[in-house]
Amino acid sequence: TGPYQIMPDPTFSLDQIPEEHAPAAAASQPAGPVTAASSTVQAPVTAASSWSAPPATVNPAPAPPPEPAAARLARQAGERFGIRIVLDGQDWGPDEPSQETNIRAVISVMERLPLRVTSSVVSHPHGPLTFVSNQQGRTLDGWHPYGDFPMGFYTNSDRGPDGSRPVNQVVLIPGFSDMSIAHEVLHAYHFRNVGPDQYALALLGDEMRSFMAATGWRQVGSDAQVQASTGDPWDVLNSLYVYEGRPLTYVTAAGSTFTLSPPNPLEAFAFAGSIYYARPSGMPLPDWPDYWAWFQTNLG
Repeated sequence: TGPYQIMPDPTFSLDQIPEEHAPAAAASQPAGPVTAASSTVQAPVTAASSWSAPPATVNPAPAPPPEPAAARLARQAGERFGIRIVLDGQDWGPDEPSQETNIRAVISVMERLPLRVTSSVVSHPHGPLTFVSNQQGRTLDGWHPYGDFPMGFYTNSDRGPDGSRPVNQVVLIPGFSDMSIAHEVLHAYHFRNVGPDQYALALLGDEMRSFMAATGWRQVGSDAQVQASTGDPWDVLNSLYVYEGRPLTYVTAAGSTFTLSPPNPLEAFAFAGSIYYARPSGMPLPDWPDYWAWFQTNLG
């Protein structure tokens, strides 16, 4: 096994936070005179013949079966947004209605996130943003980076029988809320310009430095330490940042109050962004004006 790879923090899960989210003619005729046929279309169609046998009845080919709703929605999402929703070998729900609901949730997120985000995650050197869904935290190539249990995450690398390869992939759990899906798509946005498994480097870009300055995050380690933390456990990276901003307290659609303690700026960005763009209709926008001003100014 290779070294531990930094990926979006598996200990920080949105799912721990309550959510309230014309018929065919004969191709040829035998040689010889052919009886003239009427130009009026009859049903069933009769193929005329000069042979002594009686005319044969040709029935129209049966219509193809209707496209399943899940396949139709996945195809439409690809045509509309440039994303890939994988159905084969995945679990999008136990029946057609639930599959349709879960795929519509992905579409809803792509509709609600700003164009700057959605266009960036599909115009990617590793290919279009790919969504899979299962109960095993399993990537498309069969990798379980966090173990064999339900786990949603984003990854820009995958591992299978043929080795490791760069990807642009979101692993979902059936029933994920819009906010949870948006959280992972925002991680895809973070890591659009970094190489496979080099997640920590996203924190050194101008955009993340701007976000941190506006919202109260401070880097206490050197840039060299942040770069060196690539490949280390998340605790190493988390120790290089401190939060000195406002308390991140919010109220759910059900009226429950929670205070968020994100372990690093990447998680704060993804969580706050998922609230701003994809919260359920009954959830009020928290009183975090510095966050909302930054998102509106920089993402739209």
